[in-house]
Amino acid sequence: MAGGHCFHIDQDGHSVTVLLAHPRGVVEVLVDGKVVACHDAPGKDATVLGAELPGDPPRPIRVLLAPVEGADGPPLCVMESDGARYPMPLVTLGRTARTTPRTTTTSTQAVRLLRRHVRRMARGWHR
Repeated sequence: MAGGHCFHIDQDGHSVTVLLAHPRGVVEVLVDGKVVACHDAPGKDATVLGAELPGDPPRPIRVLLAPVEGADGPPLCVMESDGARYPMPLVTLGRTARTTPRTTTTSTQAVRLLRRHVRRMARGWHR
């Protein structure tokens, strides 16, 4: 999901995630990994999405996405539940520098050297 933003918070034992996908222009609210609300991506105005946290009885929540004036970065994301507001932190998408594998490992380098050596030997035998 290139060009998107992800906001996440754990609230009362439930995982609440907001995905903002710029290329598709869609905002999704996920509760415990399931999409519970969907809306067109916000423009210059704030976007409000309603959802419910599972339970008996289900508890309604609202997610507000508002662009930050004068900033080109991610919008502000806030979750409202039971009259309280909780800011939702931005979560990085994809791999971080710590989890990104090295571009070439020792075994990969060994295989490349072996293949190159075999090709050179094969060319030498046919001449």
